[in-house]
Amino acid sequence: MKMKRATAAITIVALICKQVNAFSTTATTKETNVNFADWIADAPTEITEWKKCQVEGTIPSYVKGTLIRNGGGIWTGEEESYSHIFDGLAKIHAYRINGQEVEHQARFLQGRWYNEYVKKNKQSLPAGIGTGPVLDTNEMPKGGISHTAQVLYDTVVNFDNTPVNIWDFTPHQDTTKKRITAITDAPPRTNIDMNTMDTLSSSTMNSFAHGSKGYELLITAHPLYSQNKNKEDTSVDSYNVAVELGLNGICVNLVKETSDGERTVVTSIKSEDGIPYTHSFGLSKNYAMIVLQPLRLTPAPDKQIEFGFLRSMDHVDHTRVILIELAAGTVVLDKSVDEKVYFYHMISQAEIMEDGDAAVSLRLCAYQNPDQLTGEHQFMRLEKCRKGRHMRNKLHRGGKFCDVTCNVKNQSVKVEWNDEIKQGFELPVTRYSRTFNGEVALSDESNILQAHPRYVYAFGAFALGSIDYDNWGLFKFDMVKNKIDSYYQQDSIYLSEPIFVADPNGDKEDDGVLLSQAYFGHEQETKLLVLDATDMTILACAPTGNTAPLDFHGTWIAD
Repeated sequence: MKMKRATAAITIVALICKQVNAFSTTATTKETNVNFADWIADAPTEITEWKKCQVEGTIPSYVKGTLIRNGGGIWTGEEESYSHIFDGLAKIHAYRINGQEVEHQARFLQGRWYNEYVKKNKQSLPAGIGTGPVLDTNEMPKGGISHTAQVLYDTVVNFDNTPVNIWDFTPHQDTTKKRITAITDAPPRTNIDMNTMDTLSSSTMNSFAHGSKGYELLITAHPLYSQNKNKEDTSVDSYNVAVELGLNGICVNLVKETSDGERTVVTSIKSEDGIPYTHSFGLSKNYAMIVLQPLRLTPAPDKQIEFGFLRSMDHVDHTRVILIELAAGTVVLDKSVDEKVYFYHMISQAEIMEDGDAAVSLRLCAYQNPDQLTGEHQFMRLEKCRKGRHMRNKLHRGGKFCDVTCNVKNQSVKVEWNDEIKQGFELPVTRYSRTFNGEVALSDESNILQAHPRYVYAFGAFALGSIDYDNWGLFKFDMVKNKIDSYYQQDSIYLSEPIFVADPNGDKEDDGVLLSQAYFGHEQETKLLVLDATDMTILACAPTGNTAPLDFHGTWIAD
């Protein structure tokens, strides 16, 4: 049931947050967006106590809880800088919502990595093997024996920077018993106090997983909740995919973790052709699917230091698809295909019966070449993107929908690309992206045991056919009609990953709101937007009086 909006308040919000309802000729031919560079600049200011924001518009009454966003906050020192946006010192931005009251905090995570920066009077950045290289004042990769030795030591001993995502390992518990953790594409974790946003502790590696036979080198920043929770269960299991180096060589492990922190290797698969990199994986009620894109970490540390671990990747000539039955913990399909699929983010996973055979479909936001990840103009390589619009316009236009479908009986893998939807996108979410109580997308068709959601929400650059990368929008994709259902786009408003909050009284998949942290370029201020998920109109806007850089992922924790 939609909430009614106060006419006067919405008029104010509409002036601030105008929505465009059709493809705009202006958007496709002019470059009018301003101050994008501010959005990828250092933001050292912290707000360490809850600060009240003035809400414009009306927030639906069911939206009560805390939104926590994660990303970088500082990339620049006196003598060096981080060259990729993924490597910034971790900074969270939190919003506590209660009725029409919104409170805000912005804080750096106080781990070893950040404290090393503080010890050096905030003049020098700690250096490790990162997404990109550490640059000197001439924007050249730092090198030399001394630097290399320091990088290797700090990476192994001190690295605990976790700027990618926030995960609630206890989603079924009330806020007094929460275990909220900041994570990245590696084992380090940072535990956060749910109420104060204080850093409680940090670690450079995960606790030992039962069944592990080596050193956990990588683990995705996108755990997924088991979709089989019963009401009487005292724990919610989270699954993740890790890469282990050990007695059995290089292995890809599916790991299950309970709310109490007990970790177990469900199954382990050898990788004979190098160390794979995966940022996310698929999970449905009965299966996990791991798609190993055709990229392998180079074993040469000097190359990683010079280019960063992504641009130094080795390339293989196939995509490997692994399907695991969860109940037995057995691999039921392991097949390499010639089709090359590159991606950061999965969207959803479905289960279908085809003539009595189980088929599992993983939907991705994917690319047919590796440029977005490993190319010269990879996503948000800062020493290039900060030089101006002309450099950002060389970036990729965004991912496209790609379905990877496995048939268990005939051991086949089918890759299908959606060429009907032209708008590129990233950071896709659905209503079900973070559900933990067994709620999944269903279908009226008897052969579909678990469906792909109809609606996908994501942000996109080059919005609406624009020639300007800085033209950003939030899009609602209808996957039944294969089109953009609706969108929000406004000049010089730069939007983060949306988070879906469901209306408990709604009966449709899209009944709810989206929460998106947005940077308003004209006003040079970050605001929290609350959008109606049915039509992408603005319901409310909460200015922070602060600046938050481009962030990556986060979570909504309901009261």
